[in-house]
Amino acid sequence: MDILLYASAVIAALSLLLIAIFVIITLKSVKVTMSELSGTLKSVENKLEGITQKSEQLMDKTNQIALDAENKLNTLTSLTNSAKSLGDSANAMNKSIQDISAEVSNPPEKYKDWMQKATLLTETAARVYTRFMQEKQR
Repeated sequence: MDILLYASAVIAALSLLLIAIFVIITLKSVKVTMSELSGTLKSVENKLEGITQKSEQLMDKTNQIALDAENKLNTLTSLTNSAKSLGDSANAMNKSIQDISAEVSNPPEKYKDWMQKATLLTETAARVYTRFMQEKQR
């Protein structure tokens, strides 16, 4: 019976030794896996930093484009306002010219006689000048 006890003790000791060996092997495997995981995490971190930098650059460019577009829109608004003012001025000038034209084509009675005389005098002066220039060239 003592032999059985010793045999049992030896078997138990061997079992514990095997368990310890397997635990050590498992821990070494876990250490390797953790090392690989650490390397993978560092790689992911580096890539995320690159993505973050690119995103920041993209945001900066987007903000610059937005500011440029806003400035151009403001300039275009100014140009539109100037064109509207120019159009209003042209309309006012056209109305003034039409009013003057209407006045000239239908003058009051007291100015009709003066206008006819001024027209006759101008025509005569133009004819005299033209003849004088023709005679001078001969």
